[in-house]
Amino acid sequence: MNNFTVSKSNMLIEASYQLNTNAQKLILCCVSKIDSRKGAMETNKEMTISTLEYEAMTGVSNARRELYKAADALFDSAITIKNDKEEVKLHWIQKSVKKHKGDGAITIRWTEDILEYLTQLEVRFTSYKLANITNLNSAHAIRLYELLIKWKSTGELVIFVNDFKEALGISDKYNEYKSLNQWVIQPSLKELRKSDLDIKFIPIKKGKKIEALGFQFKEKEQLSLPI
Repeated sequence: MNNFTVSKSNMLIEASYQLNTNAQKLILCCVSKIDSRKGAMETNKEMTISTLEYEAMTGVSNARRELYKAADALFDSAITIKNDKEEVKLHWIQKSVKKHKGDGAITIRWTEDILEYLTQLEVRFTSYKLANITNLNSAHAIRLYELLIKWKSTGELVIFVNDFKEALGISDKYNEYKSLNQWVIQPSLKELRKSDLDIKFIPIKKGKKIEALGFQFKEKEQLSLPI
């Protein structure tokens, strides 16, 4: 499991979407099986994941049931990607997931659009070990981890509150900072204690209002094992 690496274009890291925890883990499990050095045309658009594989790679319990539920969530999910010129809405997969119930497996088919952000990655992309998010039980925590790890070279992320909410797909929720902090930020930071990062959170005010979120982070020191 430790050998699987997730690699995404930074535009996909910053995109706006919402998936439940197990669907997030499923998509990351699938992404980790893509060779990001190859082009989209060289990448097989269909990918099969078994229950045993899903459980081993993501730590999800009741893996067969959760795999099928997560697969259904993928088909219903959309991703909004923005740049300076345009905003585009994409889907992870082309059609409803095939469920091989006798085998305890599913087959997904990537959309060509999404593969552009997962393949032939040479610049402006982020990579991390799948094992680093295996123990996280919060979709918000997984998304925050990705936003942080994009800035691994500096160990610091400053993001406007509205941009943070948009990335997590919750722009229409938690209008008050107090509720956002109580139900999203603090629970996510608590979950992220189980990741490979030590994180310090600093709310940034403009006048009396919290305008941005500051995070300082570093990788945890690896404890040396006795010989």
